[in-house]
Parts: sequence; structure tokens; C-alpha cells
Amino acid sequence: SHELRTPLAIVTSSLENLDHEPLNETSQGYAARARDGADRLRRILTAMSEASRVEELMEHADPETFDLAAALRSTVAAYRDVYPGRKIRLQTELDSAMIRGAPELIIQMLDKLVDNAVDFSAANDTITVGLAAGERSWILSVANPGPPLPEQMRSQLFDSMVSVRRGGDDKHLGLGLYVAKLIAEGHRGTIGARNSDDGVIVTVTLPGENDG
Repeated sequence: SHELRTPLAIVTSSLENLDHEPLNETSQGYAARARDGADRLRRILTAMSEASRVEELMEHADPETFDLAAALRSTVAAYRDVYPGRKIRLQTELDSAMIRGAPELIIQMLDKLVDNAVDFSAANDTITVGLAAGERSWILSVANPGPPLPEQMRSQLFDSMVSVRRGGDDKHLGLGLYVAKLIAEGHRGTIGARNSDDGVIVTVTLPGENDG
């Protein structure tokens, strides 16, 4: 991605210079499409850089034992301010859930999942962040109402550069969920998605503190 930034900057600069030139209607259309393409490339490069940083952080992270339930309570409260157009609630019966890992990366993973849930839901919808006990593990989930996942996409959803967004909205380019997968698997966990009665549930299973 670093090597592509200079030629992209040249293309962008050239397109900006074209804005000051007299163009006929057809040429203006070509220039507008070129600007859209350049913007999309810029978003791709930004997303690629983020994925690369996460991989590097995972490699050098110094794991610690922390309370996932407490972290979720604080984070979900913050989401209510970040996403005022959604109702975001935490659903759990656990007072604590000790886990060993990198807290900042686990929260970054949750950020991606909640952001994705917001994108696929509508104003005033309720997004539910859940935490439950599994077999020597903790099960973290994010559920949102909205359109179901296409069956053919479910196995590819967390791959790099896959997107199921409608209407040509490719601002995340599928890399948000890919980053979430990197973090989950980096913590010896698994991640998956399934359709619910009224939307989609993404589930992350993470080993408990004493697992393994």
C-alpha cells in the first residue's frame, strides 16, 4: 500500500487540476468517475494499512489478564454516545469474565462488529452486544436487525476485500470484518455470522483465562 500512495497522489493532483480546465459534458463525466475511482483506491489503501498494523500489533502484543465483562460495560456505554441514532444495549448475566489477551485489540474488534451492525441497521434500531459463558470460553455476540446475509456469502464474509453492502457502499471494503477475524484468531478464538429471525448475529468465541 505504501508503494501505491505516490502514483495515487499524482492521479488525484492531476484530477484536481482538470477541475480548472474547460471540459465538455462528456469529459466532466469521465473526470467525475475517475475521482470516484481514486477515492475508492484511497479507502482501500487506508483499510490495507489498518489490517497490516493490526497484524503487527498482534505479533508484538503483550497479553494481560483482564475482565471482558467490565470492558464491555464501559465500551457499550461509550457506543451510545458515538451512535446516537441507534439503541445499543449490553445483554449479559455475567458479573465478570476473565480473559487473557490484548484489551485494546479486543475492543478494536468489537468496534468493527458494532460499526458493521450500525451500517446494516436503520435509525432507532436496537443493536445488542451479548456476553455469555461457553465451554471453557466466553461467547461475545453482536446482533442487529436488518437484511439477512446471502447464503453464498456466509463462508466468505470475514475474508479480505469481501463486502455485501448494498447500493455500491464500499466504504469498509470488507476489511472491517477481516480485521475482526485477525484479532479473534490471534486470541485463539473463532468468529462467525448467522441470520436471525430479524437480522444478523456475529459471534466470537474466545478462550477463558484458564483455557489451554
